[in-house]
Order: sequence, then C-alpha cells, then structure tokens
Amino acid sequence: MVGASLAARSRRWSGRARALALVLAIVATTASSAASAVLLDEPGRTAPWAPAVGIAGALALMTSGRWRWGFIVLGSLAIMTGNLLVGRPFDFALVTAALRIVELGVLCAVASPGRALMRLDTLKRSLRFVAAVFLSALVFSAGVSAYRAAIGMNGPDAVAIDSFAAHAVALLVVTPLAFAQSDHGGRARSLETAVQWALLALAIGVVFSPGNSLPLAFLPLPLFAWAALRLSALTIVSQLVVVSIYTAVVTAFGWGPFGATLGSPRGSIVLLSAYLAVFAGSTIVLWSKRVESEMVADRAVAQDRILRRAVEQAQTAFLLVERLGDSFVVLQANDHGLRALGMDPSNPFFAGSSDINIALPADHPLVPGLLAVSQGASGWRGELVLDAFNGRADADVSMERGAGEAGDIISVELTDITERRREDRRLRALVERERALATQYQELSRQKDDFVASISHELRTPLASIVGYAETLEETELDPMQRRFVDTITRNAGRLQERVEELLSAAKRAADSVDDPHPLAVSPILDDVADDLRPVAAARRVQIVIEESAAALPEVIGTEDAVTRVLTNIVGNAVKFSPDGGTVAVSALADDVAVELFVRDQGPGILPADQERVFDRFYRTEDATANATPGTGLGLSIVRTLLEGIGGSVLVESDGVSGSTFVIRLARARDLEPHA
Repeated sequence: MVGASLAARSRRWSGRARALALVLAIVATTASSAASAVLLDEPGRTAPWAPAVGIAGALALMTSGRWRWGFIVLGSLAIMTGNLLVGRPFDFALVTAALRIVELGVLCAVASPGRALMRLDTLKRSLRFVAAVFLSALVFSAGVSAYRAAIGMNGPDAVAIDSFAAHAVALLVVTPLAFAQSDHGGRARSLETAVQWALLALAIGVVFSPGNSLPLAFLPLPLFAWAALRLSALTIVSQLVVVSIYTAVVTAFGWGPFGATLGSPRGSIVLLSAYLAVFAGSTIVLWSKRVESEMVADRAVAQDRILRRAVEQAQTAFLLVERLGDSFVVLQANDHGLRALGMDPSNPFFAGSSDINIALPADHPLVPGLLAVSQGASGWRGELVLDAFNGRADADVSMERGAGEAGDIISVELTDITERRREDRRLRALVERERALATQYQELSRQKDDFVASISHELRTPLASIVGYAETLEETELDPMQRRFVDTITRNAGRLQERVEELLSAAKRAADSVDDPHPLAVSPILDDVADDLRPVAAARRVQIVIEESAAALPEVIGTEDAVTRVLTNIVGNAVKFSPDGGTVAVSALADDVAVELFVRDQGPGILPADQERVFDRFYRTEDATANATPGTGLGLSIVRTLLEGIGGSVLVESDGVSGSTFVIRLARARDLEPHA
C-alpha cells in the first residue's frame, strides 16, 4: 500500500513478520526505558524523557479487540523491565507499571474506541488524540503523586508534574510515528522541504545554543506552522522527534533558555517537555485541520467536476438564463441545450467554455415561460415545439427560478420527447389495429358458434329418425348378420348423438349451461359416475379406484348436471387414455374454502406446452391425433365452461411422460350466502 502508515502496513504482514516486529518493539521499549531511567535518575521520580511510553502507546493503538489489553500489559512490563535493569526499586517499578497499564487503557479508550485503525487526518480525530494524551498522562501523574505522598515526599516534590510532562510529550511525539503516512498531506516539493528543514535546524541551533538565555523559545513556532501547512505527516512527526531528542540532550547540559531555569537539570527538562508538548500538540492539530480542509475542498472540486461532466454529457438539455432588461440571455448550456437552441455544439465558438451569453429572440417559444417565472412564478412546465439543430423537435420544458443570490437566474430543463411522441402515435395505431382484430375475432367466434349450433340442430332430426328406426328394427325378428348390422347402426348413431350434444353444449354460454348453483353432496355423484364407467373400463381391463379421501366429502356448490358431466368427462378421458391393465385413481382434499378432486391416470401424459391449450375448443394434442383417439376436442372446453358457471376451476398437472392428474376445484357449501 503506497504511502501507508507503519500501523496500516503491519496489518498486511505475515504472522512471522508480525512476531519479529513485536520482538523488536519490545526490545526497543525496554532499551529506551533503561536509557531514560539512567538520565537524571533520582529516587522516587520518573524519568524526565520517556520515549518508551510513546512506543508502548503506539503498540497498544495499533491493535484492537481482545489483543489490545495484552499488548498494553506487554508494553508496560517491558518498561518495568528496563527500570529494573538499571537498578530502580522493585516497588517503584511495579507501581508505575500498574499505573502505566491504566494510562494506556485510558489512551486507547479515548483515542481509538472502535476496531478501526486510528488516523490523524481530521481535526476531530487529532483533537481526540491530543485530549486522550493529556488525560492519560494526567491519570498517570495523579497515581505517581499518590505514590510519592505514600513514601513520605511532601510539598511541591510530591506533585508529579514531571511525570505528566514527560509522558505527554512522549505520546505526542513518538506515538504518531506509527500512524503518519509517508506522503499524506504533503504539498511541498523536495526543495521546499529541504529549505524548511535547514531553517528549522538553524532556529533550534540558535535557541538552544550554549549560554543563550534570550527569550527566543518560540522562534521555531513559525517553522512548525510552515510544516503543518505544507509538509507531509511523516515529515512533521520526524521533525518533532528530532527536535525533542536534540533539545532534551542539550538542555540536560544546561544549554538554551531552559538550561538553568528551575535551578536543576530535572526542572529544566520538565519545562522543556511542556514546551515540546505545546509545539507537538498544536502542530498535529494544525496539520490535521489543513488536511481536512484540503480533503473537503478536493471532494467539492471532484463533485463539481462530476456534476459538470454529468450535465454536459446528459441526454437532457440544460440552460441557465438571466433576464437583462427586456431580454433573456442564455448564460450557460450543455451540448443538448445548444442543439435545442438550434446551434451546433461542435462549433469552435463553444469549445473554450460553457459560457455562451446569447440573447433569445423576442418570439422564441421559451420566452412566455421565462416571463412567467421572472415575474414571480416559482416555476413553469409545458410542452413546446422548438426549431432545434437537427430539425423541429417536441420538448418537455421545466423552468425554475434560483434562490438567494441566484434569484435572477432561471434554470431551464428540456427533454426531447420527439421519439416518445412518434412512439405514442405508433402504439396508438397498434392498439387500434388490435382492437379491430379483436372485434373481427369476436365476430368470427360468434359466427362459428352459430354455425355449430345450426349444424347440430340440423343433425338432430335425421339422427332421431335413424335411432328410432334402429330401435324398431331391434324389436323385430332378425338373423345374426342382420342383428349385427342393426347393433352397428345403433352404436354409431348413439356415438354421433353424443358428439352433437357436445357441439350444442360448447355453443352455449356458461350461464345457459347450468342451473342456479346450490349445495349438493359430491361423493354420491362420484360413485355413480364410477359405476357408469366401470363397464367401459372393464372392457380395457382398466380399474377405477375411489380412494378413502374421496369417500365422504363435504357438500359443495354446484348443480347435479354440471358436476356429473364434469366428472364423467374427466374420469372418462382418464379411462380412454390409460393403457390396458392400468388404473385410474380418484382422491380428494378438503379445506375450509374448497374441495379439490384429483383424477390420476397412467396414460402418456400431456406436454407442458399443451397443458393450458387442452381446455380450448376443438384443440387436440398431437398424441391424440397421431393415435386416432376418438373425440372432437370439445370435452375439456365444456368441463371448464361448466365449472366456471358454478364457481369452480380445473387444471392439469403432468410431466408429459408418465400420466396426468386433473385437479377439479369446487367451492364448499358453507361459502355460499343463502338466497333471500
């Protein structure tokens, strides 16, 4: 990750690399703790320069979750080990280790309470970090003060101002090293950075020169401000570390304005720590505020650029119009807006800027709407015909007056609806054509029904004569051959009568096909239908089975004639299409709303593409036609018509291979309101 901080990079390391880094961090913490403890060591006091605390703070803030407290304890034990190595009393080292655990816990809780990695790129985050540093240092110094009082130190010596200053400057200077990105916030070139480094070194050298007692301590402040406003985070933190180390060393030797301020080396370094803490805190906050402002500005510029590009490339035309006296001047327009005004966007005149400043003619179609808006209306909307660049065009126009200082500016949005109008006209023509075809189809359907009814009535009279004479011949004395001829005539005449009745039923409407629906028992009707069809089924060795679920059903809504004809047709079809030796099973399922009858056969099945069309008039499947199965294709159409007349329905389920199941749905009797 280019430019990432040390903390961010560590999360991408392997387990071995993390373990090695942890070992190095612990060694560095222990070594720096021992080194700072040797510096101006005094019984009962903490070291005036505590970089180990800054390393431990960075280590704790780089982790999150359940591991954080482990790293806090580990860093505190490393500092304790460094103290013990140089001979600090065990009780002092133990007490300060416990206080340091609390200190680092407060630091993490305030500076980075969540699981996200801490960053210092906004004013809010930097202020939170600085506040966390001072609060945690205050907690530690309060604990040290209590310890000093407990071991007999009195007066000003018991107040651990030295601990507060040392820990604050360590956390402000050393800890940010782990979170500073190498190129984050850097605006300066290499030459400017080098000049700033040189001037800072010169200023620090002058202020902290041997024997200098002039009040020049704040001479480096403008240079730190320069760094905060121009340099990157890593450069700033590096300068703070270098300056802190150098000034601590030379102050210990008595150089600079703090060399002998309080009469002791420790007092001088305490004052220096406070001085560095102010510099470090203010520099970090100033830098983060600058970066945040730049990020906001960059985001605004990017959003403005995206918005401008979207407006320029939008399929909708946009205009900004201002009224000047009696004229309306187009200030800006995108490409589609120029086309809507009859102008060519590729003209070099418009290439340099979106500012066009062209006055509209007094008779331009947009002027009435612009007048209405400029005279007080909040907006205007309508449809206009414009002389556009590519010819006349229909446009949907929306105008709105600006607010505040832009109150004299009117935004105009024009949407080309020429194609929409053309498409609307085409769709209207298609609708009219479809309506005419539907009317023609209805007329043809009526004529077909009339023809079927007429031809059926014409066939009934000769059929009645044929059947009557055949029945008379059956009662006469006939030889075997004559008897066979008469049986054939009677059988086929009866079949023809059935077909004629089907044609007549199909020609009638549902309302004319059934009586008023009423409650009736469906189980006896199902038994009668099964008994009537069993002789036909027995001739083909097909068994009709009424399952137990269909033996005692609740009453349904219908008529005896409609339910009988429906069941006869469905069960008869199942017998007709079942193979020899097959089984037709009838089961049922009842709930509070309806009764469903399931008629399953073992026939060839119905393909999914045919399952809806089998209920159309005269439709026959390819298998039925190929196998010359008797029928007119009207039976299932009649079934659906009859069921719709009594509030029922029918559907078929089949995989097209292994049989079919017809589902007959009838309303339960309790759902019918009683007649008045």
